[in-house]
Amino acid sequence: MDSPVSAISYLGRAKELRLSEDRASQIYAALELRCGVEARLQEHAAATTSVSKRQATRYEIAKIGKAIDVAFGLGDSLLIVNLRMEDGRECNFVYAPVSDRLKEIAMRCGDYLHAMRLEKVSAPNFWNELSAMLEEGCNLLEVACSSEVLCPSLQDGLHFSLPLDDPRIPIVQDYQAGARGSFSTVKFTPTGRMTFYPPNAAAQETPPK
Repeated sequence: MDSPVSAISYLGRAKELRLSEDRASQIYAALELRCGVEARLQEHAAATTSVSKRQATRYEIAKIGKAIDVAFGLGDSLLIVNLRMEDGRECNFVYAPVSDRLKEIAMRCGDYLHAMRLEKVSAPNFWNELSAMLEEGCNLLEVACSSEVLCPSLQDGLHFSLPLDDPRIPIVQDYQAGARGSFSTVKFTPTGRMTFYPPNAAAQETPPK
């Protein structure tokens, strides 16, 4: 979504800011990350009729997150949606949630968005802890934003977002035009706390000074 207030746009700015050598940029990264999580939750909520318009525009992460959990019934589970056409063509779409861990991190980001005491920011582990939280949060938000499926409910109407040049679009258009096909789903549920770190990320990054 090409918008400065889309989740992916907030994520891009958060990733850039958190890698800055300017410590103050870490604070701004926390703001962008929190807004990115709020935006992604709102994007999911807006795609389903099971969440009211009033709920879909909430900024309280816990409340909008709960509404989405009730609507989708998936929690932290990932869903792969397969569309198989009778002519043999098929394609997959992925739903990746805003995980409980990511919502927890986003709410913690709120602690950094107010004026802070000097003794707090002078504590030995303050900046390291903030940096680690931003790294994990940005990576988890990247997973959530990689999801094409905004509403994973086949009953309420599957809703997903694809770029204009995506090769799966003609298959979907044919299905919508009446060509025969069927959907199936596979659910993956994490057995522990969900997290994600890109390969070789440590070698590509310079910690703030």
